[in-house]
Amino acid sequence: MQFLRRLFFFALLLTTHAHAAESVSLRVMALPDNRHLYYTKLLEAALRNAGYEPRFEWIATAPQARIWRMLSDNDISLMWGVQTTERDTQFASVTNNLTNGLIGQRVFLVKQGQEGAYASVRSLDDLRALGKVGGVGTGWFDAELWQLNKLPVLVKAGDWRLLFRMVASGDRNVDYVVRGINEIVNEARDHPGLAIESHLILMHDRDMRFYLSPAATRYKSIIERALAQADLDGLKKRTIAQYILPELETLQLDKRVKLKLVTPAP
Repeated sequence: MQFLRRLFFFALLLTTHAHAAESVSLRVMALPDNRHLYYTKLLEAALRNAGYEPRFEWIATAPQARIWRMLSDNDISLMWGVQTTERDTQFASVTNNLTNGLIGQRVFLVKQGQEGAYASVRSLDDLRALGKVGGVGTGWFDAELWQLNKLPVLVKAGDWRLLFRMVASGDRNVDYVVRGINEIVNEARDHPGLAIESHLILMHDRDMRFYLSPAATRYKSIIERALAQADLDGLKKRTIAQYILPELETLQLDKRVKLKLVTPAP
């Protein structure tokens, strides 16, 4: 009897060990205004749903240009960004459209009182004729897009968030900050001198991807499979509904004029 008990206990240990979840350890950036929340919650839930145990070490935010250097240096394991040829060349990327196209819808933060200044625009030619200058950060895909589409643009080196102050001042030769529909509501709330332009959406065909540090490249196939499963079983849609969609109602997207930007091939 004692032998059978020991045999049962040994078998239980083997079974427990065999079913222990493999851990995925990642150093992840925590961004201001909880801008990391959707991406990290999606990743965490997708990995758990796929049978893995995510272990995140949170790293304090840094200027955007430094974030990508930190990724190269393995100071962080993973970052999300709009897919670009430069990033695809420099880093291993996870093939998955993280926002289901939402990030490709771009809207403007303008100086308060200028919300209606674009009401006459019906085409990209109309927007060009206004001569309004958009503000973007160095390395943004928007910088390439605005230049390709011959829209006036100011590319801000260093801390791109200074663009909020520049637009609010009204005298710094920049008229609006280009933002994603999943970002702009919180940012307008946090910057009382700014307002959301009410008439336009400029649209492109790229989406966010996860990019991996050299040390985290070993997780590429694991994360790809987990996110593919999240697409199939509705997990991503539920996460978008929880963390992104509630902020979009005030934008009245269905009433806006949609302008399609020429997008370079990836």
